[in-house]
Amino acid sequence: LVAGLGKRRSAGVVGFRNLWSGWGGTVQASAHMLYTDLAAAALQPVLYEQGAARDTFEGRAAMITANATLVIRRLKHIDSARARKIAEHVNRLALDGFDAAFRELGVGDSSISRKVRKLAELHYGLGKALMEALSVPHSEIHQTVSECAKRNGISEPGREPLLAAFLLHNATCFAAAADDDVLAGKLSWQLPGQD
Repeated sequence: LVAGLGKRRSAGVVGFRNLWSGWGGTVQASAHMLYTDLAAAALQPVLYEQGAARDTFEGRAAMITANATLVIRRLKHIDSARARKIAEHVNRLALDGFDAAFRELGVGDSSISRKVRKLAELHYGLGKALMEALSVPHSEIHQTVSECAKRNGISEPGREPLLAAFLLHNATCFAAAADDDVLAGKLSWQLPGQD
């Protein structure tokens, strides 16, 4: 009876804290849904078969970063504390995913932090470059995103316009999504021409 009461009390405290924050576990749940979907979209075989993305560890990590950038960019347009928290969690999940991927490859603990740190620096650099490329006037955006992909070696040479088309198509779809859907973790990824 005492152990059961302790469990209920513990659950009640967590529940109260969640009510107090106003969001409960929805921030983490939304971020997890957004990250799961962006990772699945980043790993679509067709992107690699067509050369829109390089089929290497670094190329796959760059696609995770590119997709995470689109999601975080959309969340920034909502301009709320909840959206900022979700964006932080999406970013953290991407970095945790890099760590997990290195571990799956069998990278030892002694070198994993150095490798993750290097990949995190690339993640932040690419994310910043893509944010800047996505903020140019509409008439220049496709060329600017293609050039960003080329400078950062995301795509196979000459295939950068395919990646730009994929990213811009999804950015347009995300812009049309209702804020409540985005905050609930509901963004639909599509290949251009799929809709």
